[in-house]
Amino acid sequence: MRARRLVFVLLMLSCVGCGADPAHSHSVLTPTVLPTATVLAAPTPTPTFTASASPTATRTATPLPTSTPGPEAIYRRLVVIDQEVQTMYVYEDGVRIRSIPCSTGKPGEETHTPAWEGEVGKYVGTFFSFGVYADDAWYLFDHYGGMLIHSAPYLNEDGVKVYQDLDALGVRPTSHGCIRLPPEDAAWFSEWNPQGAHVIITPPRNDE
Repeated sequence: MRARRLVFVLLMLSCVGCGADPAHSHSVLTPTVLPTATVLAAPTPTPTFTASASPTATRTATPLPTSTPGPEAIYRRLVVIDQEVQTMYVYEDGVRIRSIPCSTGKPGEETHTPAWEGEVGKYVGTFFSFGVYADDAWYLFDHYGGMLIHSAPYLNEDGVKVYQDLDALGVRPTSHGCIRLPPEDAAWFSEWNPQGAHVIITPPRNDE
């Protein structure tokens, strides 16, 4: 009983100390709920798109058509006698080293120079045929007689060489089938020592 009275007295004293009405000392105060701050999520940055260059199409270079290598790329030493232009071309190691005007056989069954391919034969030197001389002759093949490469023909007048048909060289065919060259080029050809060199003679041109 004394304990309950002591509790009551303490309650009264607490009410007087705080200025509260003892009659309402037993009322329960309802705590005020403070508003809770709402934490908003930081705005997600809008992604920035960087325009990229359009992919460049890779172009593969198309190789230009390669021309078929000529015979000069096959033979270390080559002689081409082009009857269409009446010119003899000399090649060494694929490089043309000399272009020589020539005169081939006149049109006719036994005088034309036929198309032919082979090798330069032996050295004949100076010979006499059809009433004229010729120097620096090299054998090619037989066709109604020996077909040769040689100098322009000449007459020997008191020890002087009088050459014939020099104006035909590089212009028109005038021989009996052989390939005629200017005297200085025939001498050069012999110094080049063509024996064994490959030879191509193109078909005769049509001079109708």
